[in-house]
Order: sequence, then structure tokens, then C-alpha cells
Amino acid sequence: MFVKSSSFVLFLLFATWIHAEEEMAIYDEVEDISNNRTISGEVEISDVEADDKEKTDKKRAVDEGNEIQEEVKAELDKAVESLKEAAKEREEEENGLLSPSNLESCGPIDCNHRGTCLGSKKTFFCACQLGFSGKTCEETVCDSARDCNGRGLCFGTTNQLTCLCNLGFTGKRCQTAI
Repeated sequence: MFVKSSSFVLFLLFATWIHAEEEMAIYDEVEDISNNRTISGEVEISDVEADDKEKTDKKRAVDEGNEIQEEVKAELDKAVESLKEAAKEREEEENGLLSPSNLESCGPIDCNHRGTCLGSKKTFFCACQLGFSGKTCEETVCDSARDCNGRGLCFGTTNQLTCLCNLGFTGKRCQTAI
């Protein structure tokens, strides 16, 4: 997505730059004509003033075009730099994923010796033994007898549990008789 939008911006900036180049060529033609032209005595002053005004207007438009061209060039440079940085980050990411330490298989130690590890050291999944849960099998599943005082069913782990109390008992751990 980033590459598509960057390509569109580059295309737009390039088209604006081409337009500015065309205006610069017109400016050069106007300047050549004004330098080589001689005014005969028959030309009225108002015609000369109109020509000078037209030349001034064209020069002003070309100057504005030059400013736009410089802005476009600066934006193109920024876009190219941004694309280079994105490509460099992508290359570093790909090289990091393929490094030998990331391809090394995980083992029982990665699952706290409480499950089977599947994957590599960088990305792995633990299939925990019965009674354990968590990303690395670090949590113990709660015990209804111990954690709910034997008066309800325990759901969750010892760190985060919920007791579904039997009739006649209430409380977070079914500790209160009704």
C-alpha cells in the first residue's frame, strides 16, 4: 500500500516537473525573441508597452514555474529518500528473519519444561501439558478444590480465576455461606 501511494506521489511530482520544464522553454523563447527584435519607428508606443507587459507577465509565470519546479524537485528528493529508507528497513527485516539464531528450533526450556515447543526461537508455540497454560506454560490451571474451597468449579489460572459457586455459597472463592 505504501509503495502504491508513493508511486502515485512520484508520478504526480514528475508530471508537475515536466510542466515546469515546458514553461521554462516558453520563457527562453520569449527572451530570445525580445533580444533579437528591433522596433521600427512605425510601431506605436502602446504596442511596445503591451509587448513589455506580456513579456513581464510571461517572465513572472515562468519564475513561479521555477519555484514550483524547485518545490517539486525537493518533494521528489524526499519521496526517493523515504523509499530508500523503507527498502533498507525491509532488507534488514528479511535478513533478521533469516539469521541462524532465528532459524534455531525451540526446545523444552522455552516452554518451562511443561510442554512441547513448536517453531523456532524467534516464533514458537507451546503445547502445554495438562494443568499448565500461557505462552510459555508459565501459569498453572486453577484447582476447584484448592482455589474455590471445594465449593464450586474453577475456571482459568491461579493468576486469573473465576469460581462458579455451588448453591448456598458466594464470594470470589466461594468462601461465604449464604
